[in-house]
Amino acid sequence: MFQKKGIDISKWQGDVDFSKVKADGVEFAILRAGYGKLADQKDPKFEQNYASAKAVGMPIGAYHYTYAISMIEAEQEANVLLNWLKGKQFEYPIYFDIEDTSIVYLGKDVLTDIVCTFCEKLEQAGYFVGVYANKNWLMNHLDYNRIKKYTIWLAHYTTATDYPNPHDMWQFSSTQKVDGISGKVDMNYCYKDFPAIIKAGGYNGFSAGTSAPSQPAGTQYSVGDVVTISSYYASSTETDSNKAVIPSDWKTGTITRIVEGARNPYLLNNGNLGWCNDGDIRGREDITGSSAPQSVTYTVQSGDTLSGIAAKYGTSYQHLASINGISNPDKIYVGQKIKIK
Repeated sequence: MFQKKGIDISKWQGDVDFSKVKADGVEFAILRAGYGKLADQKDPKFEQNYASAKAVGMPIGAYHYTYAISMIEAEQEANVLLNWLKGKQFEYPIYFDIEDTSIVYLGKDVLTDIVCTFCEKLEQAGYFVGVYANKNWLMNHLDYNRIKKYTIWLAHYTTATDYPNPHDMWQFSSTQKVDGISGKVDMNYCYKDFPAIIKAGGYNGFSAGTSAPSQPAGTQYSVGDVVTISSYYASSTETDSNKAVIPSDWKTGTITRIVEGARNPYLLNNGNLGWCNDGDIRGREDITGSSAPQSVTYTVQSGDTLSGIAAKYGTSYQHLASINGISNPDKIYVGQKIKIK
C-alpha cells in the first residue's frame, strides 16, 4: 500500500529547520496558510515555511482554518486564500479545515454548503482541494455523500482509526517529536500519490506536462471516456496485481489523464478513484448525440439549500443563482421553482 509520513505546521511550531525535519524521515508537510476572511489573517510563518520547505525539496500542501457562517463568507475566505497562494506551487492538496466549535450551531446542511462553496471556488481556480475534519465532524456535522468528491483528511488520534469512510490522509497524533521542530507537532499518514496526480493534472500552480495525444499508443481508451472498472490501483506504476483494490461493486469513473507507457495508464476522476489499465476496464459508456435537453426545474422543499440542490444535479450553486436571478444564494424559500437547465 502507498504510504507517506508527513507533518502539518503553523506559527505554533515557530522557526522550523526543514533540513533536519527531512533528515528525520518526514516526507511532506502541510502548511497553514491562514484563517478567516481578512487579508491580515495570513499565518505569520506561512511565507517562511513555504520558502524553507521548497529550499530543501520538501513536497508541501496548505490548509485554511474556517470561521465562515454562510456560503458568502466561505467564498470570501476562498478569495483571501487564493491571494495568499498566488505564485506558489503545492504538491499536496489545499485543504479546508472545518472544526471550530463556534459554528456547530449552523447544522449539517449549512456546514456542508460552506465546505462545498469554498472547495468549488478553489477548484475553479485550478487547485486540487480537500476537506480536513475530525472524526466527530465527519460523522455528525458534515454530509459525507456531498463532500466525498473531495479528498478527505481525517483527524483521529488513535493507533488504529475506526472511521468507516474512505480517506486519503490520516492525522493520527498531535504529540509527535521531530528533529528541527521544538515542541510537539501533528503527524499524518498519506495513502495517495498526490505529487504525481497534481503535477500530471496541472493543479496547484503546476503546468501539466507536454500534452499527450488523447489516445497514446498502446491504449484502447481516451481522455473523457466514462468506463466501468472491476479493480484499480493507488499509483500508475504499481505492478503487483495483489495490491489492486477490488471493490465489492464495480465502479464507474471518467478517464482524466493518460500516462503513456505506464503499467496503469488511466487516471480516473483526477485521482479520486485511482489508476487502472485495460485489463481492469469492463465497459465504456457510449455517449451519443441527442436533441436539445429538456428544461428541468426543482421545487424547493423544507431544509433545502441552493448548494444542496446544485449537488443533486451535478452543478454549482453559482450557476443556479445566475440562471434563476437569485441575488443572495443563502435565501431560498419552500415552494420556489428553481430552474436547473
